[in-house]
Amino acid sequence: MDNLDNAKTLHNRNKSDIVNLVKEMFAEDKWGDEKYRESLEALVTLDVELVNEVTRIIKEKHAND
Repeated sequence: MDNLDNAKTLHNRNKSDIVNLVKEMFAEDKWGDEKYRESLEALVTLDVELVNEVTRIIKEKHAND
């Protein structure tokens, strides 16, 4: 269960990072700026990977029950 908790924590932290970056983009009127776009794209990609990891761990857990 430790791996699941770690993956969930990382996912929640990453979601916060995404929200904070979008807020910063709007505050600085930098929507569409290449630097921010790359950063946001990296965070979203990481989030997809984290969601996949959480899903994989849950499926493994249920398969072993």
